Amino acid sequence: MTSKLFRTLACTLCIIYSSNMYAQNTFITDDFTSGNYSGGTGWTGNWTETGDNNNSANGYISLGGQRLLLRYIWWETIQRSADLSGNDSATLTFTWQGQSLEGVEDLEIMVSTNGGSTFTTIGSVDDTPASGTFTADLTPYISENFVLRFGNDDRASGGDWTDFGDMVYIDNIQIELVPTNNSPVIAGTGDQNYCPADGNGIAIVETISITHPSSATIDAMHFQISSGYVNGEDLLALTGSHPGITSSWSAVEGKLTLSGTATLAAYQAAALAIQYTSSGSPSGNKGFSISIGSPNFLPATGHYYEYIAQAGISWTDARDAAAASTHFGMQGYLATLTSQAESDFAGQQAQGVGWIGGTDRITEGQWVWETGPEAGTVFWNGGPGGNTPNYAFWNTNEPNDYGGGGEDYAHITDNSIGIPGSWNDLANGGATGAYASQGYIVEYGGMPGDPTLNISFDTTIHFTCSVITNRNMTYRVNKN
Repeated sequence: MTSKLFRTLACTLCIIYSSNMYAQNTFITDDFTSGNYSGGTGWTGNWTETGDNNNSANGYISLGGQRLLLRYIWWETIQRSADLSGNDSATLTFTWQGQSLEGVEDLEIMVSTNGGSTFTTIGSVDDTPASGTFTADLTPYISENFVLRFGNDDRASGGDWTDFGDMVYIDNIQIELVPTNNSPVIAGTGDQNYCPADGNGIAIVETISITHPSSATIDAMHFQISSGYVNGEDLLALTGSHPGITSSWSAVEGKLTLSGTATLAAYQAAALAIQYTSSGSPSGNKGFSISIGSPNFLPATGHYYEYIAQAGISWTDARDAAAASTHFGMQGYLATLTSQAESDFAGQQAQGVGWIGGTDRITEGQWVWETGPEAGTVFWNGGPGGNTPNYAFWNTNEPNDYGGGGEDYAHITDNSIGIPGSWNDLANGGATGAYASQGYIVEYGGMPGDPTLNISFDTTIHFTCSVITNRNMTYRVNKN
């Protein structure tokens, strides 16, 4: 997985903003099924012809068979306007089919950023080959006065279409827009030595700054111990008085949640007041990271994980639902767990009893990740006692293709069965009882086209105690 660092993990502090702050990709479309020039979505005007009769039913330019048809054109064009402003990128796609276009005869695709005063040709199609999909990056042409035009702009070179059989059909026009990053920015510091003594705690963040380009408030924060968590020993708690902000602790997840609409400054103060304590004897280091959004952030991978509870969902439906999910512009996918630390995090503290992205549905006994950046990567060969070229975490005697066939999909096992957080193979619809499908885990991060975000930072606590026993007395000693 992209940027998975396979290092010792620690704990995660996440900030959740209201869902209406999350920017999603938008689409301007027209599939010409409306039968007129006003169909589609997202445009700021109708299709308008120049040099023809502006009638969608007939002429050199018209709608034919629920497609846009341009036939025997010289100077005739058709165009439509849209507002592309407020977006970081834009991509145009459409399908086309050409006929009898020879030599310099072609259909040119032109764009304008000034409402149609001037145009730039960004590409062309003809009938070599006879059909295809046209794709172009419109990012350099983002404007509130954007215009898309189809026509012939090569007349000076003899580009007139010379026969009534010269034609191009256009269909399925789509402009995908990636909104300008409107995410908060998080920054902070923290690198401390700590020796738990007499129940005293330590703040997990020394300094913190939260900024947002369009909001002065947030709704919630959560702080999670994401690695090495010992239920019943480790604890995070909010100290002091913070009007309007309440806290709740989940011992299963090792997560403290703060909630209530309050200013950025109020949540910064609350974050500084979160303290870690342990009733045990922790050692080594614990890392802390601050991240925006409800999915849990894992510092070792730089990725985000979200468990979706949906009893009875099939693997294929879970795969499709995960792929339809986004987080601040990052593409979701069924989780691909490529290290023990990642598997522990997703399979235990994330309450992740559910589907992950592995399958052997193509070749029995050859398990591959079908989803995410690892799509196509083999992670297991064989049944129980097989081998892995990478990483796998099967439960005891798994994958066993129970029942003689059809168990082709990877599922995190219920904690009541075998090794907590381990995997078993199930049929697409799951099974019954403790083997029933309970939900799925969505992972975000590492996909091509994901935006670069500044929504997390890490801090560290170093446990510096040693325990010395002298006859009937025990001492805690700070090594520093």
